[in-house]
Order: sequence, then structure tokens, then C-alpha cells
Amino acid sequence: MDIPAQPGLSFKIDLNLQNVDEFHLSASALWVEWFPCTNPKKVAQYFEAVSGLRSGRFRVLERWRGRRAVKAELQSSRKDGWESISGCSHLLSIPWLQKSFKVVQNLPLSSKSEGNVND
Repeated sequence: MDIPAQPGLSFKIDLNLQNVDEFHLSASALWVEWFPCTNPKKVAQYFEAVSGLRSGRFRVLERWRGRRAVKAELQSSRKDGWESISGCSHLLSIPWLQKSFKVVQNLPLSSKSEGNVND
């Protein structure tokens, strides 16, 4: 299922079932999976991740080197900040390229939903 960016959702989300027993979620540079989907705990985690991204309670924190995303983490909002729930790596990080971060989060229209943070 492809859910396009639209009023109320500031970025595209892709949800799918692969290999008979794997739930997949992708948004921006993030691609994560939960399996087996016959496990009720995994189903609950997947549902929470999808619901959290749509509501803005969850976000994707991307790490970039130069013009490429090298890592993306799904994070949940906590009282004291953000907690990483899952993540993926895309490429070997090349240390001499400038590192930057991008936050992808669904926020109300009055808030900025994507931003870059340099460290």
C-alpha cells in the first residue's frame, strides 16, 4: 500500500507484506521490517510504528554523508527526548564527507515537518 503525501501527511509511506511473513514499512530513507507477522507482538509493533509515523509521535532521523543517506532510524517520542526503535543502513559511511542529519516527521501544518541539522 502506497500512502502518498497529502493534507495531513507530509511524506509518502509504503506498507507491504513480503515473503509471506514479513511486514515492511518505508518512509523517506527508512526501510524496516517485522517478522514473522504471525507473532501478535510483531503485529502490534508494526501497527504502533505506522500509527506513530502518521500521527507525528514517531519520526525518522536520517544520517547523511554528502548527498547520500547512510542510515535512518525510526524513533519514538519520550518525555526526555527520542528513543530509537528500529533502523537501517544504506551505505558504508565515508568519514571525510560532511555529516548532516535530516528529521522527517508528520507535524501539524503550522509546524515544519522536515529539517536539516548539522553537527
